Amino acid sequence: MASGGKKHGAKPSSKTTSLTSSDQWVCLGAVAAPHGVRGLVRVKAFTDHPEDIAAYGAVILEDGRQFDLTIKGMVKGMVMTSFSGVTSRDQAEALKGERFYVDRAALPQTDDDEIYHADLIGAVVHDPQQGVMGQVLGVFDFGAGEMLEIKPPKGKAVMVPFHADAQFDGDKTVTMAVDPIWFDDGKKPDEESS
Repeated sequence: MASGGKKHGAKPSSKTTSLTSSDQWVCLGAVAAPHGVRGLVRVKAFTDHPEDIAAYGAVILEDGRQFDLTIKGMVKGMVMTSFSGVTSRDQAEALKGERFYVDRAALPQTDDDEIYHADLIGAVVHDPQQGVMGQVLGVFDFGAGEMLEIKPPKGKAVMVPFHADAQFDGDKTVTMAVDPIWFDDGKKPDEESS
């Protein structure tokens, strides 16, 4: 199918709830902190364009509450946002740390060379030379390129660069070369540590 190149930036939550365990929901962002005294919050957007967090209609929190979002601006890389009905700092403070989701049906269809980060969660990473490297727990971009958090069959989860030449078959398998140096002991994930 598509290469790992261009992707829509909607990333899923790593928490396990009825929303996050369903392929129907895609996480668009998380509330970082309140801003001011009138209910505004700063939001960490998980979309390619931060202002897109409000482009797909009402969002839903993991506890089922729904809100309409209004973008008020950008501050230090975060989206200044108002959540409908949130009018005080105390109400905004109560949203801190909450992730919000949108129904996948509201999102645009991907092109052949695009995938949503949400589709990668739970996928098995297969290296053509080394075999199964582990399962994708999350997709992150810390500024130097996208990283996959992979849980190997044995050992702790590790962060591995996600290459543009990776192939995602749409059936929960990512095929890509993985340098074993990213694993704690420099061995492929199914080798026992000495």
